[in-house]
Amino acid sequence: MNNISLYEYAPTRSARSRWALLEAGIEYESIGDGPSVFGHPDLGKIHPLRKVPAAMIDGKPLFESAAICAAIADRVPEKNLIAKPGTWDRSLHDQWVFFVLTEMESWFFSNLLNIAILPEEQRVSAGIEQNTAFFKRGAAALDTVLGEQDYLVGGQFSVADIIASFTVNGARKFGYIKDFPNLQKYLERMFQREHCTLDQS
Repeated sequence: MNNISLYEYAPTRSARSRWALLEAGIEYESIGDGPSVFGHPDLGKIHPLRKVPAAMIDGKPLFESAAICAAIADRVPEKNLIAKPGTWDRSLHDQWVFFVLTEMESWFFSNLLNIAILPEEQRVSAGIEQNTAFFKRGAAALDTVLGEQDYLVGGQFSVADIIASFTVNGARKFGYIKDFPNLQKYLERMFQREHCTLDQS
């Protein structure tokens, strides 16, 4: 029996967790899906910074989108959404997820904070050019890999692609992947998936 509650807000990384749940075919309780979720009295009991996504899975709290997606995928091994623990492909899953989060998303999200999210008086523009350069260095590496294969792990769609494509799509909206044709084609493949939660605007 699946017992999952997801605290979510569509524009955030919680879109990854929703996508994983839809791909897994798991019924779940959606809590929030709007700015009001940040004021939910139970959110702070799960995430110490009151961020989303946050989840209760079988009564146990879990946060961070990559961890939630992996936990979801492990519940439905027949769906092949993640490589089995202890396999080389599982190590490759970890490699690409960590690469995207550290070598791409961290730089892009810093820019996003200082361009669109923080109040203007809190924004710092000094690092934007450097952040963009570091993001594009990571994007170039991923573009090369995706010129040789359609998906990141095991020759098929997996939650590693959910994690990666969310970051790539966010960067697309700021024009950061216009020089990376393989990343653009990768997103096109992701957009075609029935349960894709990426914002295509």
